[in-house]
Amino acid sequence: MSEREKDAEILALRHQITVLVRQLSGQRVRFNECDRAFLAALLR
Repeated sequence: MSEREKDAEILALRHQITVLVRQLSGQRVRFNECDRAFLAALLR
């Protein structure tokens, strides 16, 4: 696994944690525009 792939994986995991924290705070978990943009950029 290259450093770039590791960095991308770390970013994805941090994003998942952010979404889970939102879920725990009682908010309905929905991907907002920033979430979708982040995931789209990560896939490129």
